[in-house]
Amino acid sequence: MLARAALAGLALGVVAFAAASLILYEAQGVLPAAGGVVATFAAALAAGLWAGSPEARPDQAPTWRWVGAGVAVAVAGAFGTVWAVFGWERYGGPARALALLFLVGVPVYAVGFLLPALAAWASHFHAAADGDDDDDEPPALSRGAEETVMAVLVGAAGGAALSGLFLLPTVSPGPLLLGVGALLTFPLFFPREGHAPADGGERLLHQEETPYGTLRVTQIIHPGGRRQPELRLYVDDEIESGELERSGAPTFAYVAAAERWLRDTSVGGSSYLFLGGGAYTLPRRIAEDAPGARITVVELDPAVTRLAYRWFGVRPEHGIASLHGDARAVASGLPRGAWDRVVVDVYGGGEQVPHHLVTAEAMGLVRALLRPDGVALLNVIGVASGEGECRFWSVVRTAAASFPHVRLYVHVGRDFPDRQNFLLAATSDPSFAFPGRAGPFEPWPAEEWPALKCAGVLRDRGDGAQTEAAPPVGGERGGLAVPARAD
Repeated sequence: MLARAALAGLALGVVAFAAASLILYEAQGVLPAAGGVVATFAAALAAGLWAGSPEARPDQAPTWRWVGAGVAVAVAGAFGTVWAVFGWERYGGPARALALLFLVGVPVYAVGFLLPALAAWASHFHAAADGDDDDDEPPALSRGAEETVMAVLVGAAGGAALSGLFLLPTVSPGPLLLGVGALLTFPLFFPREGHAPADGGERLLHQEETPYGTLRVTQIIHPGGRRQPELRLYVDDEIESGELERSGAPTFAYVAAAERWLRDTSVGGSSYLFLGGGAYTLPRRIAEDAPGARITVVELDPAVTRLAYRWFGVRPEHGIASLHGDARAVASGLPRGAWDRVVVDVYGGGEQVPHHLVTAEAMGLVRALLRPDGVALLNVIGVASGEGECRFWSVVRTAAASFPHVRLYVHVGRDFPDRQNFLLAATSDPSFAFPGRAGPFEPWPAEEWPALKCAGVLRDRGDGAQTEAAPPVGGERGGLAVPARAD
């Protein structure tokens, strides 16, 4: 770790002296020119450190940041070579401004962007070696980060001394920077051993207990590295969310399908209310795809939101507003008629939507939250045929009784005997055009829904309220009354 940090510092020292040797060569007014080099160096380094800190992951090697730093220094070397060949220093101000940008600004920023990730990574392994992996301690305050800073300073001093005393008198600045750019990629050929299992497996990255349950974040390494590592969020040993580590793409089919469905049916600047946050994968993807979207997430456990920011790529720039508490209780206090889309994706254990979020009263609240042309989208896990079918079709029946127009999308198949995800879309707008598909999810027309005697409209429990049984309408398996106005 210290050798890598020293190498990054060496690159900073070489860049500073090589750039100065080109920019200050036969410059008129050496003192102002030197001031420009120092100011650009300091500003670029500060900007790189600031930009690289929020996304510094302590659990992974900063591979792509190494590549970026090497490329940036190599670009500086190529620019320096062209500068020397054509003698651009004689053009004065404009050429000097370009030199400050490409010889100093770009490479120093790239190295600065690398350093926070390197420090966080070093801190992670320091904590692991000490047997004290305290996730609540900021990596910048740990001993590993302090040693990284010292190694960078030592490397910068060594790079400056080597450049000024030995290298620049014999090697042109351009080729020297090209060589340093290539040298920066050297650690990529010697990855840190023990960082991740090379033969696949699931590795625990984080675990904590909250008043609402036990949270775990794990990393899945696929054998042979043919696929990106996957991050997963577990709540009480039930997997809640998953996404690819580098791209942030969802690994759950229903999330990808919901993203596609929302993208196909929404316009720029739409307002979204997500009841249930999980790892914030879907809200984040919507924010990245539609920067003007107004997104609010209601999540029960504040610790889940913190994990979404730390491990699952959510950033303040996404502009996602988070509200914490029970989804229905919080939603009851939100303004009515304010949302273009309401997404319900809440689970209370056992892979089931909590009862109080699928009753007719809850559906009525969702309908009230929507604009007149708004649409609700529900993720429902259930069994359409077999054990558990009564509950699933009761949820569908309740939505159909609460909204004039509904559309059900199925993933694996209508007769699949185990649990699967369904997407249930509902709206009061008669002109809304339901997409023919939701990604790989196929529509299930209402007239083809099975008839079940046990399925009915779910009601809030209390004060003697009970589930309303649907009147039988015939059919081999009993009666599921489907409102005529359901699409």
